[in-house]
Amino acid sequence: MAAKQFKQVVNIALKQPDTDLLHIDNTHLYGCALPEFKPVFCTILEVAALIRWQCQYLFGGHDAAELDSMWHIAQKKFKIWDGE
Repeated sequence: MAAKQFKQVVNIALKQPDTDLLHIDNTHLYGCALPEFKPVFCTILEVAALIRWQCQYLFGGHDAAELDSMWHIAQKKFKIWDGE
C-alpha cells in the first residue's frame, strides 16, 4: 500500500465518521500483524473498516500509536485492488 492510498484510508476511516463501513467484509485482513500473514489484495474500504475498528476510540479521536503500527503493516501486507 502506498502512502497516498493510506491517506485515503485514514480520511475515510477517521475523518468521515458518517461513512458506513459496517457492511464491509474485511475478515481476510484479520491477523495481519502476525508474522505468518501473507500479503493480500484488498480495497480501500476494507482497510478503512479495519483502521476504524483498530484505531478509533469509542469516545472520539484515535490511537496515533496504533495508526502508525497499522501503517507499517499496510505497507508490507496490503496490496490495493482498484477493480480495474
